[in-house]
Amino acid sequence: MATNGNGRTLHSQKLRSINFQGDSLRMGMNWTEEDLGKPQILVDSAYGMGHPGTFHFRPLIEEISNGVFEAGGKPGVFTVSDICDGVAQATTGMSYSLVSRDVMAAMIEIHALGHPHDGMVLLSGNDKSVPAHMIAIARCNLPAIHVPGGTQFNAPDYFTSNRLWPLGMEVERKKKTQEELFERQKNACPTCGACQFMGSASTGQVLSEAIGLALPGSALVPAPLAMHLRYARAAGKRILDLVRNDLRPRQILTREAFENAIMVHAAVGGSTNALLHLPAMAKEVGIELTVDDFDRIHKQVPVIANVKTTGKYPVEYFYYAGGVPKVMLELRELLHLDCLTVTGKTVGENLDVIARSYYFDERLGYLHNYKIPPTEIIRPLSDPFVAEGGVAILRGNIAPGGAMIKAFSVPDEMHVHTGPARVFDDEPACLDALRDGAIKPGDVMVIRYEGPRANGMPEMYFASAVLAADPDLSHTTALVTDGRYSGP
Repeated sequence: MATNGNGRTLHSQKLRSINFQGDSLRMGMNWTEEDLGKPQILVDSAYGMGHPGTFHFRPLIEEISNGVFEAGGKPGVFTVSDICDGVAQATTGMSYSLVSRDVMAAMIEIHALGHPHDGMVLLSGNDKSVPAHMIAIARCNLPAIHVPGGTQFNAPDYFTSNRLWPLGMEVERKKKTQEELFERQKNACPTCGACQFMGSASTGQVLSEAIGLALPGSALVPAPLAMHLRYARAAGKRILDLVRNDLRPRQILTREAFENAIMVHAAVGGSTNALLHLPAMAKEVGIELTVDDFDRIHKQVPVIANVKTTGKYPVEYFYYAGGVPKVMLELRELLHLDCLTVTGKTVGENLDVIARSYYFDERLGYLHNYKIPPTEIIRPLSDPFVAEGGVAILRGNIAPGGAMIKAFSVPDEMHVHTGPARVFDDEPACLDALRDGAIKPGDVMVIRYEGPRANGMPEMYFASAVLAADPDLSHTTALVTDGRYSGP
């Protein structure tokens, strides 16, 4: 009976010895007798046609599978696709967004444990699919690697799709034409991959690498590059080593690893949705992670990445400037360097390997094409863009349990604000007021009844995007809600 290389019988082979129908069903899919005796690897992805972040996954799935075959395993390809927050935004579809994370995680668990798998490689890159995969990895505790889905190339004039919301409002107000809107729509997402800003999708990929579940340098690879295919093949090969060495996620997902992820989250000015996803993932491995952990760490770690939406550059350029490895090297004195990762090496060992390699030379070569100094995008820890990390936790009579704010995006003059409350029972009512010019400088917009129990906790992005784009309101008007946010 086949073993994992350390004398332990493979899970898949144990189950073969008691299930006499399964082999026949697999041979019905052209599995050979040799295939049946190999380590069985789940290759599960979020491939689908819901958005550009997953549409390009088929070649990546093929390369992961090739890597598994090359290293002596047998891949089994499954798919659970995701919906897109950008497509569902401002509709009733947003009420399904957050819960879809947990549904996806449950389906991965069913695929992983319902069939006899010895390890898994999960491919995803977007708002709910990445945290769903990370939760499933933690829950199932099979040897596992996450392959981040990559990022889009940047659009003309550095335009990003999130800016279509205020532009659409301008069309409704007759200040812009439908033709102007369409010209931006057709080019805002020029390739497949996650959106070009540090929203939930990009942040999730960053956290996957920072916590040790993705191969070093694999987060936010521009999706059209052949480099992305090479990372996919490498992950497929590497998973067999994890199976043979019985290296499991709960050896990687320690409290210190989660703290590393939060440090990197602070340094890149990551999405506030991480405060929902990382604690859910930590809970799967018996670690209590709270908003106070984010508050404490963000006060210690500055923002060193100049990345949209709050910063200047698209995440494509962030990758060329060195990406997650460069950020982690800058944070080296703060990180827990002895945390184990899917390479089988520690964080510190991984950083040493990258520092000695041609990793940065290769990526900086792309950045040279644009004549942008890398320190314009990722600064040294001693010379940050913002002295404290991006997120702060606020408490008061309307949020005794805590509320979060992306503090470094708030103008200095709005750090203390008093104004009349304009209360709305849902986002559409608030949008009507913005559209009609009923919101005045100094107002405090309150959108209530959008929390997880009331309405599934949809994002309030439309209202915040319109507010941020209005020169009279953006530095004078506040927004408070029990809904959630991503990139702003």
